[in-house]
Amino acid sequence: MLAINAERLKLVALDARLAGLQSRAPAAFFEALNVMSEASWPPDLMDQPAMNACELKLTEHPGTEGWYFWAFIWPDFIGGMDRLVGGGGFKGPPGKDGVVEIAYSMLTSFREQGLATEAVNALIDWAFSTGQIREVIAETLPHLIASQRVLEKTGFVEAGTREEDGVTIVRFALQRERAAA
Repeated sequence: MLAINAERLKLVALDARLAGLQSRAPAAFFEALNVMSEASWPPDLMDQPAMNACELKLTEHPGTEGWYFWAFIWPDFIGGMDRLVGGGGFKGPPGKDGVVEIAYSMLTSFREQGLATEAVNALIDWAFSTGQIREVIAETLPHLIASQRVLEKTGFVEAGTREEDGVTIVRFALQRERAAA
């Protein structure tokens, strides 16, 4: 199992088996991760179609664990029990251009505690450590100020906007050189 230990969090990359459990058997998913059951799981933006797509990509492309969804776990949260607090990761392996897109979401009760910033930093460090990445990008909506603050705190800079179906999307970018500085 691919995992990253951060200051307060443990990040676990889903493989096809874990992705399938998350999608179809939540109790078994929590058990496999050795975490408390979370009634509010999954976090925003990880709806059923997204979970199905994650499982399909991991099934079709073995060995790509880490380039899709990671579970954010707070070890020893209460009485020695680990707790799922959010999730995120990348929208697939990097292309030939060395660019990968990151996304993340926290359960509501674990927001505004610096945990998203910690998780994003850990994911960025992991991605750059593979030697395959020259830039990490992220897209968010203009009204999601907390998400933008996480990106800014982790070194991203605003890189423009685009329109999609009448909605403005703000793009952020972090280049390897800037991350290393």
